[in-house]
Amino acid sequence: MTTNDLWAPLSERASTSAPALRTSVSGALETQLRHWTYRAISSDSTLLDRIVLRCDLREYRRCRRHDVVEGVEPANDFDPELDHVAYCTPAATLPDVVDAWLHLTAPVPTARTLPVIPKRPTTKAEIILAAVGGLSELQPRFELRRELQQLLDDSRSAYTLRPDKAGLRQRVDPTVEALAEAAVASASQDPARGSAGAHLKRAWTAAYALNPDPGKAYSEAIKAVEAAAHATVEPKNSKATLGSMIKVMENTRDRWVVGIGSEPSSAGAETVTRMMRLLWTGQTSRHGGSYPTRDETVAEARAAVYLAVALLNFFIDGILAKQAPES
Repeated sequence: MTTNDLWAPLSERASTSAPALRTSVSGALETQLRHWTYRAISSDSTLLDRIVLRCDLREYRRCRRHDVVEGVEPANDFDPELDHVAYCTPAATLPDVVDAWLHLTAPVPTARTLPVIPKRPTTKAEIILAAVGGLSELQPRFELRRELQQLLDDSRSAYTLRPDKAGLRQRVDPTVEALAEAAVASASQDPARGSAGAHLKRAWTAAYALNPDPGKAYSEAIKAVEAAAHATVEPKNSKATLGSMIKVMENTRDRWVVGIGSEPSSAGAETVTRMMRLLWTGQTSRHGGSYPTRDETVAEARAAVYLAVALLNFFIDGILAKQAPES
């Protein structure tokens, strides 16, 4: 669902801009998230201790909410620890609790959780029983994920489920995301581009994670461009960096052309070089020095990822090409 597809109050529908996303947990969403968290963890209480450890939550025994009133018997199914996690966790930490549950109940099993195949032949009845048992275990988790996505959409939250449903992430325009995915796929299918696709994927994930890592996102964006450009710009230099490749292109600017328009143009190649230099010089935390270094912001990191997506396409699709020297 795109930002423009999210429901907006009638008073805001006249605006041509996309509805503003809520970057914090609103009061209304907080209430619903707490109820959802209680249902989610109660569906498999074995996850409770792991979520508490992952999110470093305060012990329920230190919370006065759970003091038992003298003369009042608690309900038979009352679990003070679960109740504490769901209803006493600070609102700002709730997304981390939800993210931990999603990761622990990820729908795609890992190799360690695959069932052991019996040595004796498996009958059709056993196969059917196993399938039904597996579905009965997974169905509540699928439904809980559907409910969670609905809550996030209705509240216009800046958070949404990841495509693999194994965690939360920041919302991003699907058109932009499709361009990034296409660049990752193209790079992964071209051996000459090395690990460009893997680096770009890590950069994207770090930039739009529940808790973004801008330094990692920016660094991986640079590595993605270095891997994509290496075979084209400095194939014989095993120690090539984005900085060295920029110098090569600037020193041989007359030989680089971009295939846009009726004839390839060197003017377009200069634009590509400037994009590469902007990416290279914009990384504020790359080197230390006598002056304090500044970490990249989330906005800068995402801009770097966008630059990397565009640059990868220039190199992978052969839009930027090097002409042979004139004889």
